[in-house]
Amino acid sequence: MPRLPPNKAGIYVYVDRRVLEEFRRLAFQKYGRFHGILSHEIEQAMKAWIATHTLDAHKFLSAANPQPKIGRVFAEVKKFLEENLGYMAIVPGQQIPRKHIMLAIANVRGPDDRTIKKWFDAFLANKLIKMITPELYEVL
Repeated sequence: MPRLPPNKAGIYVYVDRRVLEEFRRLAFQKYGRFHGILSHEIEQAMKAWIATHTLDAHKFLSAANPQPKIGRVFAEVKKFLEENLGYMAIVPGQQIPRKHIMLAIANVRGPDDRTIKKWFDAFLANKLIKMITPELYEVL
């Protein structure tokens, strides 16, 4: 049995084979790999479902759907990392040094320290990244 992170729970469900195959195909097409992707995508789908069936939609959708501008800037930062720092593809679960994220923000949004801090903090607040160590962050 694999070791789970402290905030995760394992489940086993039965779904139609065709639905599962289509889900896997689309997830692979989106990310180019499987490791950790199915869990992430299923969790996002569950959050969206919960949000549509409760009055507390903001609790679940804020993590699944960050503000559009923040999402766009994060996409620009990922593109910079891929094109200029040699990352193959920035995908959920990938760990990136803090200095690389800061460098990418500086190049995409400007070198002012306040600007860099603002965007870095926005990425954290919108759960696009999380701290592993003070100098290493994981893409969510």
